[in-house]
Amino acid sequence: MLIGSTCDYDSMDTRQIFAALANPGTRAMYARVVLDQIPGTSTAKQSRALQNLQRVGLIDDADGAWSPTDAFRELLAEGASGTPKGYERFLEHGRVARWPSKAADRDGLIRWIMDQYLATDERVEERELNDRIERFSDDPALIRRHCVDTGYITRAPDGSEYRR
Repeated sequence: MLIGSTCDYDSMDTRQIFAALANPGTRAMYARVVLDQIPGTSTAKQSRALQNLQRVGLIDDADGAWSPTDAFRELLAEGASGTPKGYERFLEHGRVARWPSKAADRDGLIRWIMDQYLATDERVEERELNDRIERFSDDPALIRRHCVDTGYITRAPDGSEYRR
């Protein structure tokens, strides 16, 4: 994990970090490093805590003094860069993984789904529309009904076709 005084954040395992900080002695030692209150001499237990913190990439002994690394900043930045934006944050493998709790987000997600598979003024039968919607959700009727109820798509009076 640490090569010299450089941490390889790509291989950093957050579980190891949490495990290290779950130990009260190691957590207390990390607090001392952050607050720059390292004792001049350390016990064997404190030395193990320091080694453990260094092993998981939370501290560094550059210049002969222990100091915290930018591990948390790097992990947060890495997580933020991989976070999907827009309605894709509710999808997993291209399908709805969870419905938004906010009505505006839910409506927007459903409209976004319809935009993917129903062109403006295109007319399709209910079975075709359901087949298209099933690419995103196991409940195409829910999405179809929501779109009709909100006026986003219209349904022929006899139910034979739908269009935007």
